[in-house]
Amino acid sequence: MRYELDPENRNCKDAVLLDDLRHVAIRLSKSCLTKDDYDEHGRFCAATMQKRFGSWNKALELSGLAVEKRKSIPHKELLDDLKRVAELLATETISTLSYRSLGKFSDVTIARAFGSWVKALAAAGLSVSPAWRPKATEEELLSNMASVWEKIGKQPKERDFRPPLSRFSPDAYVRRYGSWRKALEHFVAAANGDRIHSEPETEPAPPPTIPISENKRRTSREPGWRLRFLVFLRDRFTCKSCGKTPALDPGTQLHADHILPWSKGGETILENLQTLCHQCNIGKGDLFMNDEKD
Repeated sequence: MRYELDPENRNCKDAVLLDDLRHVAIRLSKSCLTKDDYDEHGRFCAATMQKRFGSWNKALELSGLAVEKRKSIPHKELLDDLKRVAELLATETISTLSYRSLGKFSDVTIARAFGSWVKALAAAGLSVSPAWRPKATEEELLSNMASVWEKIGKQPKERDFRPPLSRFSPDAYVRRYGSWRKALEHFVAAANGDRIHSEPETEPAPPPTIPISENKRRTSREPGWRLRFLVFLRDRFTCKSCGKTPALDPGTQLHADHILPWSKGGETILENLQTLCHQCNIGKGDLFMNDEKD
């Protein structure tokens, strides 16, 4: 009698996994399976189904089986399951990935019930992993991209998003927007007020008109990242005084300078801002072009 290995389970096609779900359901005469049902009678395991299809319910749905979605699951039941998984793993904290492999519920369901995954862990008496960091907001990601773009003076590449230039890795952008290119497109659209911008114009922009505010100020002194980025983009990330640019002179720090100084009534708007490097901005101080000629 020859001994033969069990069938290779790795890299099985989706159809093979789904067929096995249906086979177990037929054998048990059930229209819907629980994870325990499948773990006991299936060729694979429920965790494999979850990883492949995103959730247990999604696997059931794709296999044509019924999905029994419970509503208003008691918080105690959710917390008890969190504690159960923590005991199985012999740990004081659980990641969402770990829970997906062993939990009875969806991590999304638990996070929604308690407001966040971190709050659910706290309610269960579990701790948060030291490696955990709060998810970056979209505004933080866009502001960080503007900062990196300004520091290198040209369109950044994924490799530029490393400390100390960037607070976030390129993976954070890919996870949020789907791809690096889509992240760049979203950033430029946001900076331009939902208007996609391709490349700076080849001809220099006309000299800006300088508004003088005689009444109450309409703007704050410091420009936000969007306005600052548009000023630098218009001026090609180049100092209007000495011509330095971070793209050719690494370490050059750019400032969005008020043409008509803030102290003399200048507003913080695109037409009244220009790009100056740190040294030229310090040298200019609160002077206005007309002051220098007097």
